[in-house]
Order: sequence, then structure tokens, then C-alpha cells
Amino acid sequence: MSSWAVWGRAVSSAVVVSIHDVAPAYTAEVVWLLRQLDAIDAVPRSLLVIPYERGQDDVRQSAELVALLQEEQARGSEIVLHGYTHRRAGAWRGSPLTIARAAGFARHVAEFASLDWQEQRDRLLRGRQLLAEIGLQTSVFCPPGWLHTGELPDLLREVGFRALVEMLWLHDVECRRRVVTPWFGYMGAGVLNETLTQLGAIALTPWRTSARVLSVFFHPQGASRSRVCAHTLQMLAQVLDRGARPMTYAQVLDVVH
Repeated sequence: MSSWAVWGRAVSSAVVVSIHDVAPAYTAEVVWLLRQLDAIDAVPRSLLVIPYERGQDDVRQSAELVALLQEEQARGSEIVLHGYTHRRAGAWRGSPLTIARAAGFARHVAEFASLDWQEQRDRLLRGRQLLAEIGLQTSVFCPPGWLHTGELPDLLREVGFRALVEMLWLHDVECRRRVVTPWFGYMGAGVLNETLTQLGAIALTPWRTSARVLSVFFHPQGASRSRVCAHTLQMLAQVLDRGARPMTYAQVLDVVH
């Protein structure tokens, strides 16, 4: 695989397009995002599903969303388990850097940086089982806020997951290797967090020049009304126009060695 120049930068030959926070409350915005991605042939994509968002929104109870996810899976898109409630559940755990990032930028959502080992294991198993009950299969996990404790990779391997998604890395937990995935995206957050996200993407420009895989993420919150989201879609369209191939996380692990 190789990379090549586009609009003064370089683009990776594989691009993982993901929609985060797929949950009943955001169904309309998820549908809008999928339509925009269809329009630029960004297929397949990875859909990060919250099974029991806020501990009250059970994805199984939304017939519209269930049907949509089943259709996406049939088209070759990937279902990713994205936490269980997507909400902090206790005191912060993890490395000092993880705790600082959680407290500063993901105070209410960094679920897997606030659970002990047994709680993490239970939620992984419950979340995967809940998705299986509606016909959705997953072997990939992305913790909310991309934040987690140090034991999570080994725990994922123990319970049968293949991959762990972080903001900058895709971990093959079975083979104990990782693939760098420099990114740009739309956070769907407040002005400060969104601005920091865009500045972070600019800072990663040199890394994107040589990376073999690019990650482009979208959050549904306010997506249809956001100029930042519209700009991110335009940037993705340019990447695809230059020949980048959309892939799921699992496909990336199959081809990148």
C-alpha cells in the first residue's frame, strides 16, 4: 500500500470512515450522515453503537435504528461496540495521562476509564450479547472518548474481541500489534473541544503524509447543522476522489502488516 499527494498534503491508500455514538437519541442525525456518506461513496463504514446509552436508551427498543444497522451490516459496514452506557461510572482509573484527558475532555463519557476489571468485563459481554440479540455481530471495541485503563487490551483478547480502537491507533489485540491511524473529523462537541479537535487534525498533517491508513470520524450531535461537519465531509470527498479505498477496522488488520 502506498500514499500520494492531495491538496498539498498526502492521503493514505486506506481510509476508515466511522460514525460514533450510534444510539436511539441520534437516529435522525445518523441517517443524515449515512446519506451524505452514500453520496460520496464512502462505503463500507464503521458504526460505533452504544447498546444502552445513559443506562436508559436500549438500542433494541428502536425498530428504526435496528433495521438501519442490520441493513448497514448487510452492505458490508462494520458494527463496533462503543462502550455500554457511554457514561462515566465512578472514580477515574488508568494512567495519569488518561485521567487528565478524561477529566479535561471527556468528563461525562469516558466510561472505560472509570470501571474496574470486573465491571469492564461485564459490560463488554453484556454489550456484545445485546447487539447479538438484534443480529449484529462485532469483534471490534472503541471505548467512549477513546480512553481506557491499561488492562483493557488483555481483557478484550480474553473475551474474544479482535481489535481496540484508539484515537491514533488501531490495536490488533490478538497479535499484539498496532497500526497508526492519523485522523481528521467532526467531534460534535462544544466550541472549545471542536476547535481543539481541528487544531489537532492540523498538527497531524505531517503524519498523515506517510501513514498507510487514515481515520475520518463523525459524531451525530448537530451534524446536519454544522459547518465543521460539512467541511469534514468535503475533505473526505477529496480523499476518496484521489482513490483512497474505504475499509473497516477489521479489513485494515487483514491487509496491513
